[in-house]
Amino acid sequence: MTLTLADIDCFLFDLDGTLVDSTPAHERAYRNVLGHEHPELLDRFDYRAVAGLTTPAAFRGMGLSDAEAVRCALLKQKHYRACVEAGRVPEMPGAKALLAQLKARGSRIGVVTSASRISALKALETTGLISHVDIVVAAEDARESKPAPAPFLKALTALHTDAAKSVAVEDAPSGFLSARAAGLTVIGVHQNSVRALSDLYFADFADFRQALA
Repeated sequence: MTLTLADIDCFLFDLDGTLVDSTPAHERAYRNVLGHEHPELLDRFDYRAVAGLTTPAAFRGMGLSDAEAVRCALLKQKHYRACVEAGRVPEMPGAKALLAQLKARGSRIGVVTSASRISALKALETTGLISHVDIVVAAEDARESKPAPAPFLKALTALHTDAAKSVAVEDAPSGFLSARAAGLTVIGVHQNSVRALSDLYFADFADFRQALA
């Protein structure tokens, strides 16, 4: 890692699988839609292959037309948001404590996600994480989604900072590609599969907080 944590004043977090434990809810939502709308695709569906992508892009990657991908995305988002509202998408263990610790030291915090703005804000609000977040860059806010650099570049501009003073926190390969293309150092979390991609890696937020201390 080029910078030490003490040198960083802006932390740009992915949302799904990073700050909130949404993977089970997202996978159920995809499977629900595929089971009803395209059962022929269900057996070979692998959520890991679409993690970090926008929902329409995920469905297009399964071979659906643009119009059908958008239709299925709306159905999937409706199912997922119902899970969020029912409280079935909790924060990742220690997420709130980590964000509070970063804010206490004067850091700026952005959330950079491929989720729609409505879904992202619902997840942040129901978990109480929103009170620690300065800006949210969602799927609608950048001209291209991850793995393109546009979402992270948008966040850097919105926070009036640059990549040299910032770091991305990610758990999926598409996020790593996006952050690196934006010139960011990347901290990997939660998924051992991204350890080799990371400039710095923490298995959980307790380790992350200890490193900050």
